[in-house]
Amino acid sequence: MKKEGNDKKVTSRRSPRHKLAPRDPKGGRPPQEIAAQLGEHILQVALDQFIAHGVEGANMDDIAAAANVSKRTLYSRYGSKTQLLIASAEHGTQRHLKAITVDRRSGDLRNRLLKLCRKMLDAALKPEVIGIETLATWIFERKLEAQLSIHRNPGASLIQDLLTEEARVRNIEEDLPFLAAFIFDATVTGPRARILLRKDLANTARAKTEHLAQTIDLLARAVPLLEPELQHAPKR
Repeated sequence: MKKEGNDKKVTSRRSPRHKLAPRDPKGGRPPQEIAAQLGEHILQVALDQFIAHGVEGANMDDIAAAANVSKRTLYSRYGSKTQLLIASAEHGTQRHLKAITVDRRSGDLRNRLLKLCRKMLDAALKPEVIGIETLATWIFERKLEAQLSIHRNPGASLIQDLLTEEARVRNIEEDLPFLAAFIFDATVTGPRARILLRKDLANTARAKTEHLAQTIDLLARAVPLLEPELQHAPKR
């Protein structure tokens, strides 16, 4: 009976949605492609564990068991639980960022910005992203951000990329880092707080799109770069 209880405890810590490919019965080092897949597998499982149990609650024994690897493998790859935490948080962030793409040839800056901010807002509402932000807060509070390779605010960085291209084409000077961070807060941070905390903005496609369109149009009245390009075309 005691053994059965222990088995249940271990099972509750596993991540069944992440499965590992069977190992070569001949042994030896896995091919490079398989090794890369193993790394992604470990990082995703570790991320699940850190989000589910917190930084203090998650431990290397349970992460190794959930990933179906040895604890020695975890330490040989990442060195410590803190390094594994940082790597898994970056892995999750990069995975969600890859899904946020906008065709730079589709429409004017307003429409591209609206699509980008909408995708970022939708991503920011996902439970995993909220969990990643909690882990990032733990990292920054302990001044470990120097070990991160990603931008502290990757969403603002994506917005700045759009603004930089438009400013170059239209030869308009702006404080782009400040403007990008401001737009991110206005279109992602603020609406998410209204949806999750204040609950005065519906989490529906229509409500989010209308809110973002009104926000961007309001900003365009004060920021020349965000105004429709037609207004700046030379008169004939």
